[in-house]
Amino acid sequence: MIDINLSLFIQLINILLLMWILNILLYKPIRTILKQRSDKMGLLASECNSAQENLRHKEKEVQEQIQQARKAGMEQKNLLKLDAQEEEKKLLQAANQQVEGELTQARSKITQQLEVARKSLTGDMAAFSQEIAQKILGRTI
Repeated sequence: MIDINLSLFIQLINILLLMWILNILLYKPIRTILKQRSDKMGLLASECNSAQENLRHKEKEVQEQIQQARKAGMEQKNLLKLDAQEEEKKLLQAANQQVEGELTQARSKITQQLEVARKSLTGDMAAFSQEIAQKILGRTI
């Protein structure tokens, strides 16, 4: 059984003194280090969240820039396509005008040759008709 005497009070004082010394030498520095570590971890976590948010913001900006670049590229492509179509129209018009000029020249040549052939045949028509009549009749006229 436990006897309450002077040694109990001395042991109680020893325990309290030991706890006070351990608190000063061991527990306070450890709690200070743990608090600093916790603060540093909180700071690093907030920096990490900030960096992730910044990354999301930058990704969004990059996607918007890509969209704008694509849109500008499509507009440029359409403008170049329209320019090419207009150039094609000009070339086709020039080719058509050239062909029409050549066609007009060919028609005028044909018309001239036709007139020459008609005049030639008209002059020879009397001789042809006389030859045909001689062949049909079988005698000279």
